[in-house]
Amino acid sequence: MNRFTIIIPIFNETESIFKLIEEIFTEFNKISPEIIIIDDGSTDSFQKDLRKKKLKKIKVYKHKFNLGKCKAMNTGVRKAKNNLVCIIDGDGQNPPYEIKNLINKWEEIPKNKKQFSIVCGNRKNRADSLIKKISSKLANKIRRFILNDDCNDTACALKVFRKRDYLKIKYFKNMHRFLPALFKMNNGEIFNIPINDRKRFGGESKFNFNNRFWIGIVDLIKVWILINKKE
Repeated sequence: MNRFTIIIPIFNETESIFKLIEEIFTEFNKISPEIIIIDDGSTDSFQKDLRKKKLKKIKVYKHKFNLGKCKAMNTGVRKAKNNLVCIIDGDGQNPPYEIKNLINKWEEIPKNKKQFSIVCGNRKNRADSLIKKISSKLANKIRRFILNDDCNDTACALKVFRKRDYLKIKYFKNMHRFLPALFKMNNGEIFNIPINDRKRFGGESKFNFNNRFWIGIVDLIKVWILINKKE
C-alpha cells in the first residue's frame, strides 16, 4: 500500500476525535500512515485533552481563529509529507476502515490515469437527520445537473487524491465542496466508492440549511463560471 497522509480538520470535536484516532491506530497498526489534525480554532478542551493523552504519532497544527473547514483542509494538505492524502471528518461518521477501500481503489487506477483523479466516498444508509438528508440530496442533484462532476456525494468528506494535483488548483473559500468538479475540469477522473455511514460520536453538527444550501448555490455559480472559462 502506498504511503499516504490522513488529514482530519476539526472544530470543537473533542467528544469524538480521540475515539476516531484510536480506531485509526487499530485499523492501520501495521501501516502507520502520517496522521495530521488541523485544529481550526477550537474553543473546547481539545488542546488540553491532547496534552494529557500525549499522542506522539499525531501531528497537530492549530489555527488561532476559526477559518473554516476549507482552510483547515488546505493547511493539512500543505503540511502533508506524502503526495497521496486522505481527508476524513473528525466526528466519526466515516469509519476509518473505509479509508482502506478508497486507498485500494486508488492503487487500481493505472499510473497514466492518476493525474487529477480523485476517489470519493459515497455514503449509503446515511445516519443524518431528515432535513440534512433532504437538503443534501437536493444540493447533489442541482450540483450534478449544473457541473456534471460525476460525483454521487460530494458532501461526503472522505476523499483520496494527490497533494500535487490539489495544490495546482488556485485556492478559494469553500472549494472543498467542489473538488470533483475542479479535478474533472483538469481532465481528472472521478471514482465513487460506496461506504458505510454512522452517527457521529458526540458533539454537535455544524450543519444547518442556511449555512450549506444557499451559500452552496452561490459557490456553485462561481465554480460553473470557472469551469466554463477553462473550456
